[in-house]
Amino acid sequence: MKSSDPSSPAPKRSFAGKILYALQLFAINFLIFAVLAEVVSLILVHRRNWPASRPSYRLAYNSFWTDINPVFGVWHRSNGDYVHKGGCYSVEYFTNRYGARDVERSIHSDKPRTIVLGDSFIEGMGLPADERLTNILEKETGREHLNFGTGGDFGPLQYALLYKSLASPFDHNLVIVGVLPDNDFRDMDPNYYAKIGEATRYRPYYAGDFSVYYTGHFDPNAGESAADHIEAFFRAYLASYHVGQYIYTRFYWRNIHAYSGYNDYNAVDYARLQEALLDIKSTADAHGAQVGVFLIPRFTDFVAFHRGENRLGPALVAWGREVGIPVLDLLPQEAADAKGNDRAYFLECDGHWSYHGSQEAAKILKPWLYGTPSSPQSGPLLNANR
Repeated sequence: MKSSDPSSPAPKRSFAGKILYALQLFAINFLIFAVLAEVVSLILVHRRNWPASRPSYRLAYNSFWTDINPVFGVWHRSNGDYVHKGGCYSVEYFTNRYGARDVERSIHSDKPRTIVLGDSFIEGMGLPADERLTNILEKETGREHLNFGTGGDFGPLQYALLYKSLASPFDHNLVIVGVLPDNDFRDMDPNYYAKIGEATRYRPYYAGDFSVYYTGHFDPNAGESAADHIEAFFRAYLASYHVGQYIYTRFYWRNIHAYSGYNDYNAVDYARLQEALLDIKSTADAHGAQVGVFLIPRFTDFVAFHRGENRLGPALVAWGREVGIPVLDLLPQEAADAKGNDRAYFLECDGHWSYHGSQEAAKILKPWLYGTPSSPQSGPLLNANR
């Protein structure tokens, strides 16, 4: 019987064997790296001051904000239930049968009602429902405030299209529009979405003559592909997914963090905003309702305001007087009330309103919209309660 000689050279691997060995080595090292990255990410996302999203550990294949409406693009699925975790909040969102993040509302009512349009600030991103602006106003006035706001890159043209196609059939005598200059101008700019790699996303835009056209192709099952399901799994369970999203976002925004929508818009941006608000007024007129518009500042707008900069507020207020659309700029009053602590209006880990921010906006808007107890018809929207 022959014994092997330990001093003899090992047999050489074939080319295929070398490739297989390299792949195995790569897989082992990648697995070790992935495990270490996930462990580090878990530590990061569970820090109290983590400034971004966290795993929900609850699988939801359908994203809460998806391009599923053929008229205005991004919206929520009806009767939805979605857990949203950020660095300083964990909120469960529910939608009604119409897809609005709101309680069920009847189409018809014999009482005065307000429809509220806007983006993620109006929707109340990061806040439980009872801490949102609309819920505060409804509780304090006893008047229904139907919330048709949504996040997911939603701008004034989409407010107008949503109001005309979905919200206007609900009986109401007032519609108020929360305009967020910080991104509402960009949300109507096809060049901006091309720049960030979303030129083929299904979205409406104004053409040069203010007719409406769409990019991309409408897919009623958007967000339900195999790739979307895989991403949903990562989003639900992997901390490293959320760390990666945060790093990407910080990298992208590093050069434009000082943008102030109140001041850094151009003539085309402004014309699009005016057209969208006139579109809303036209629909409101057809339903016998009044329109009110209010401007929502972000933190960078406060910084610019303290330097004496506020292009948009006075200009839009004056334009509103000319066309019969009352406009209220929240910025001056909020800045005065903040007494230097503007950051208190926003979530610690996010740029959206905190509960204090919602309360402040409600405090300013309530008398402007509905008057005061001693003078209930003192606001500019004199017929709001009729």
